[in-house]
Amino acid sequence: PQFMFNLRRSQFVQVFNNSPDETAYFRMILSRENVFNSLVMIQPTLTAYSFNGPPEPVLLDVCSIAADKILVLDAYFSVVVFHGMTIAQWRKANYQDQPEHTAFKE
Repeated sequence: PQFMFNLRRSQFVQVFNNSPDETAYFRMILSRENVFNSLVMIQPTLTAYSFNGPPEPVLLDVCSIAADKILVLDAYFSVVVFHGMTIAQWRKANYQDQPEHTAFKE
């Protein structure tokens, strides 16, 4: 159900507010890519990074947002990086530039 939900709302099926050139471009790219990349185009992947464990895929839902996580959304045509509140404060305080916080820089 989740895949069909995303397919019906993707730029491959919904052509409203897109020019014919944009529609043709997106459909051409979809037809030329392999299955994995095509799936990412239709249903983007959201990966959560935290200090508590390895990166893990999470649901495309608001409940995935946490203060101590970095979320990376891969939608094939664009990549969005979201920093939680704590991570954003650490970046603002330049923790990544301090030698004792090399793990944060990575």
